[in-house]
Amino acid sequence: MACDTFIKIASKCKRHFVVLQAGETEPFIDEIVRTMRKITCDLSPQQIHTFYEACGYMISAQGQKSTQERLIAELMSLPNAAWDQIIASAHQDPSILQDGETIKVIGNIMKTNVSACSSIGSYFYPQIGRIYREMLTMYRASSQMIDEAVQRDGNIATKMPKVRGLRTIKKEILKLINTYVEKADDLEMVHNTLVPPLLEAVLLDYKRNVPDAREAEVLNVMTTIINKLHSLMEDQIPAILESVFECTLDMINKDFSEYPEHRVEFFKLLRTINLRCFPSLLRLDARQFKFVIDSCMWASKHDNREVESAGLNMCIELMNNMAETDQQTCNAFFQNFFTTILQDVFFVLTDSDHKAGFKYQSILLARMFWLVAGDKLQGPIYTPDLAVAGTPNRDFLREFVGNLLSTAFPNLQPTQITAFIDGLFQHNSDLTRFKLILRDFLIQLKEFSGDNAELFAEEREKAVQDAKDQERERAMKVGGLLKPSEIDDDEL
Repeated sequence: MACDTFIKIASKCKRHFVVLQAGETEPFIDEIVRTMRKITCDLSPQQIHTFYEACGYMISAQGQKSTQERLIAELMSLPNAAWDQIIASAHQDPSILQDGETIKVIGNIMKTNVSACSSIGSYFYPQIGRIYREMLTMYRASSQMIDEAVQRDGNIATKMPKVRGLRTIKKEILKLINTYVEKADDLEMVHNTLVPPLLEAVLLDYKRNVPDAREAEVLNVMTTIINKLHSLMEDQIPAILESVFECTLDMINKDFSEYPEHRVEFFKLLRTINLRCFPSLLRLDARQFKFVIDSCMWASKHDNREVESAGLNMCIELMNNMAETDQQTCNAFFQNFFTTILQDVFFVLTDSDHKAGFKYQSILLARMFWLVAGDKLQGPIYTPDLAVAGTPNRDFLREFVGNLLSTAFPNLQPTQITAFIDGLFQHNSDLTRFKLILRDFLIQLKEFSGDNAELFAEEREKAVQDAKDQERERAMKVGGLLKPSEIDDDEL
């Protein structure tokens, strides 16, 4: 309770701890870091991590770089001393890393670093630079011991206490790097100094591991780095995909339930690559690129809403990118994949189990009709086996969708289908109207009899958020109605 209160005070009043107050001989943060051992000696590991995070907020408010670096060094002196001792002992006798207590200590050291980094932010570089090389060596050593345990005892070894401890070390190392990169300002330094040894340490290890020993955090770190560095990572994308793409896909494509963390992070990674390093996707060979499209559409059929949303969003963004790339690539993409994507979109749109995805399903469908109705695509959207060469895209799309719907829903009258398709062509640039046409059509289907509240989820969520915003705006006009914790720093 005291630690929770302390971190709230530290985050809201951090500036007061780093300036000299009246009647004091030094800022309070100096006293805290000097007496850290005495303050934390009776705390549990979790409480210690919270305390370090609170101190990190204070140190982040120190504007003088030299003073700040001194405070970071003093703050981290205890975990660094323990770390240095373990590293020195491991050089003399590597078997100490097999000791359960040592494994637990290393895990706690890494968690302490994560806690401090989360609040200190980009200023944490002196500390992460100090331990980075040994940290990746520890990652490799932990991985090797996990592999040996799996070879000796089988996959059940990944559930044993010692191996779980080793996996905690790996996860916390990845979490520390992820936390720092998210907050880093010097992107060239991250790209040139941190990324190369990281990729060398984790990618091949991820690919070689048995599925149960692969860490989903690897995918998360790759996503964060690509999201942060954008085009700087384009040259590394092929190596990343080579190491994580097919082996992860093989883990998650058997069903919709195994390895839930991996499947969420996998589709986040693909979407980020498309958003931030799109040119690197164009360098994939035809087989790999088809895997990406298939993964997108498979995700759109997923029962996990986060995965479903990621798949649909990526497909929307990929289509937008392809429509704006060079003409040859654009033509090839839409000729080979337009009808495949269209069929899958209509499949999930008319499947009552996927009502929750209506928002992004409708956006994707509207975009596809807009591209055709507005003559945005110069090449055909069909392969030679589907239509006679020279058939206008509009005519093909109208006939293709009509056949698709009449085959899937024989209870529908031809006039209903024709009116529906006319509406899609006429209102694809007005998303609100487009959604209304889709909803009306879906409610006509027998498959959608019953509760269709999820089709209107977006409007309900917006109404709730608007009400909250109005209430907050009203409360801000009267002093004391909002708690200090509810007020953003820039509003103070």
